[in-house]
Amino acid sequence: MRPAYGAGARAELGVAVALIDERYLLWLAKQQPNPPSEALHRGLYQAVFSQLARHCGAEAAVLRSYLYTDQQPSELCDDLVVRMVPAHASDGGAALVRALGLELTQLASRGGCAMALLASDDERLIPYIDEAQWRGLKVVMVTDASAQDFGLLMGQDPSWARLLMQADRRVSLNEAAWAALSHGQSEGLGYVPNRAPPADRREFERVSEHEHEPEHGFALAEPAHADQQPDGAWLEQVQQVIDEWWREETPHARLDLYEEMQSSHGVPPETDRHLLLRVRRGLGRTLSFPEKKAMREMIRAAVLAQSPVADEAVDL
Repeated sequence: MRPAYGAGARAELGVAVALIDERYLLWLAKQQPNPPSEALHRGLYQAVFSQLARHCGAEAAVLRSYLYTDQQPSELCDDLVVRMVPAHASDGGAALVRALGLELTQLASRGGCAMALLASDDERLIPYIDEAQWRGLKVVMVTDASAQDFGLLMGQDPSWARLLMQADRRVSLNEAAWAALSHGQSEGLGYVPNRAPPADRREFERVSEHEHEPEHGFALAEPAHADQQPDGAWLEQVQQVIDEWWREETPHARLDLYEEMQSSHGVPPETDRHLLLRVRRGLGRTLSFPEKKAMREMIRAAVLAQSPVADEAVDL
């Protein structure tokens, strides 16, 4: 009979491996109260993800991290394997999904680990996760505190919610983790027991829930209430942000978005998150659910207002 976690002895010891979509992790970092000014600190990925793994029950530090990125490394980091993938804008992340998904299923089939920490938001990974789980691998999705209100998330970002539903567990990066990844401040990454007792896990979750609270004046203000409705001034300001973004898009990008939105009812996740960040920065606060809904309707109206001229998308 095949062992529960595949054929390797390491799997039986509760070893964990991290699979990291750096584009996603950087996007999450930019949503935090004190976002990074440049790239994330890759040298601290192992420490951060090892802490997450131990909180999820792993008996050892993360064996290895696989980093999927389109940014060439400027230095070599121990136990971090860089997988170069095309830029997301060139293929919509298809190559990244294939590379990460195949790595995940190979880890499961060869018994390389008992647990995989997965940092990505691409719903197309669900079949790969399902296959890995059938082979005995425990899959933990890495998120931030915004994913803890699942009912709200299902309404705002159903594709991301469906991906989280497929995971065995979900774990949030806390304030200390973001300080390490964004600013290289590793002081908060102290020793974590091999198996954190329930009280310690509750404390970790409590810290994660409050990681967006104001600190040193960097936090975005909260909306007046969760159901705050957009008013005339809000509509005008957000329309300016959307118009500016649309003017900056290349003819190729405009045509691609137009064609994609013609055959769908929403906004592509990458576009949605990019504009959500721009609007949040413009307003200086987070958006309520009605405001996010209105913003998405305005994006679709701007994109579908007029068919881009095909000639404009032809390289000269």
